[in-house]
Amino acid sequence: MLSIGVRGGGQTFLPTAAVGATGEVKPGIGGTGALDVRYTYYGSVASQVQLGVAVGAGFGYGTTGIKGTNMDSYTNIDYLGNKMDYSIDATYSLKDQFAKVDVSLLLAMRFGGVTLNVGPRFMLPFAATSTVTISEASIDAYYPLYNVHVTDQLITGKLETPYTEKHPSNISKYNLLIAAEIGYEWRLNQHALGVQLFAEAAVWSKQSPITNYQSPMISVAPISNANAPVPSVTVGSAEPFVSGRRYIGVGVRAYYAFYIEHIRIRQFKPRGDSRDHRNRYLWW
Repeated sequence: MLSIGVRGGGQTFLPTAAVGATGEVKPGIGGTGALDVRYTYYGSVASQVQLGVAVGAGFGYGTTGIKGTNMDSYTNIDYLGNKMDYSIDATYSLKDQFAKVDVSLLLAMRFGGVTLNVGPRFMLPFAATSTVTISEASIDAYYPLYNVHVTDQLITGKLETPYTEKHPSNISKYNLLIAAEIGYEWRLNQHALGVQLFAEAAVWSKQSPITNYQSPMISVAPISNANAPVPSVTVGSAEPFVSGRRYIGVGVRAYYAFYIEHIRIRQFKPRGDSRDHRNRYLWW
């Protein structure tokens, strides 16, 4: 059976907080859609029961992300030599968009019209982009010499929210999944229509380490001279807060299929009378 279909649903990467992350890291839900092509071979094992294997490939696009909070603290020195102790709290979300390809090898079962597929699937995201959004940010500058706090003022640093910026993505590039699909198939002569619910989860994921990133996440430049009293505020990526991710996806698969019948073969069968050549080739 050769089938062409589509898959659609929700997906996420379950994040593991990196060592040293100072806030909360939680998964964000995204969506996914994919074109699905498969070849399935069934063999009968009992009345109305068939068992076989399905080899398939998918190509799609989707989004996912993480969300959380972050706290930074550091000290700047202004042009007068005053110490400025900064405390910064931020609430952020990270949205990843990516294309993906997957290949699967599934154990396929059919009980009358009920279908069930279970097995491994290898998923490879590519062309990924990442967008960080700061929904809330508080920048507090404390002058120990004067025991004075200055919070969210241009003179000591202020970030207008919501603030959005693009950064390189660091989602897990290689993902080995276990996929399960269950549904129903309606046969129409030599064709079929099918619908299945699916769930897939990573049993192994590979994420590349980040070797070059900005820390802290929100950085306020020192006030270097009296002519430029307003310090610049720079926002870095939230990717360093995540040391690893595990993919999870759920959704619906709908497909159209047609059955590939056995091809009659021409066989040679010698006849008892070797002088009769007219019927030497017979159709079997």
